[in-house]
Order: sequence, then C-alpha cells, then structure tokens
Amino acid sequence: MKKLVLLALAVLMVHAVSLATWEDANSRGIGAYWQSGGDFFTMIVFVNGSEEDYDTIYVRFCDKYGNFCSDTHGAMFSIRPGEQLTISTKLGVGYALVVSAPFGYIKFRAEEGGHVHAYTLIYNEVTYGGFVVPTYNQDSGF
Repeated sequence: MKKLVLLALAVLMVHAVSLATWEDANSRGIGAYWQSGGDFFTMIVFVNGSEEDYDTIYVRFCDKYGNFCSDTHGAMFSIRPGEQLTISTKLGVGYALVVSAPFGYIKFRAEEGGHVHAYTLIYNEVTYGGFVVPTYNQDSGF
C-alpha cells in the first residue's frame, strides 16, 4: 500500500510539472501576413541551423481576428539538425495545412528554442512571382 501511495504521489508531481502550454515554448515567433486562395498560397520554411540539436516546431495559422484557422493537432513537426522544413497552404507543396480563412498571420513555436530560422513566402501561381514576408520573435514584435 505504501508503494502505491508513493507511486500516486510521484505521478501527481510529474503531472503538475508537465502541464506545458502554447506559451511555454522556448522560442516564439510570428509571421506578419499569410494569404491563401485564388492564385496565392503561402509557404513558411524553417531551417535548423544547429548541427546537433533536434527540435519540434508548432505552427498555427490565425485569421485577422487572431482565431486559429488551421488544424491545431496536425501542426507539429520534428526538424533534424541541418534540415529544412516547408509548410504551406497548398496541397502538394511541403507539408500542407488546410486553412479556413483567406488571410491572417502565423504563430509558430520551437520547443527547444535552438537555432531554428523561419522564412515566409507568398507565391502567385499566375505570375510566377512572390514576395517575402518578415518573421519576428513574438516577444520583441514587429
């Protein structure tokens, strides 16, 4: 019985420590703008600049009001050392995330907060042109 009580206390202590939220990530970033629909789609490219550390990237596309408009469960990606990871709003380009709004901004998190760099590009399929959108650390803003 004593072992059961000790095990229950240990599980409760681990549970209390493991209640991580979206805001608990070591590195938090924001993309100023994304657009999808018509002839446009958005790609966000993550590059892990570390030569030894793995990381986990969480991505959320938000509408203009700040509501999540992409799949909140399928937007978690592992990135290996030296790897490039492409996420887009178009099927067939990188990892595609289905979005329910035509435009907004992007929030992303790096779990370990290592040397992960993010780049955002909005591409027009008719003119074969695009433009780069700035991404920032969310704590310092635009």
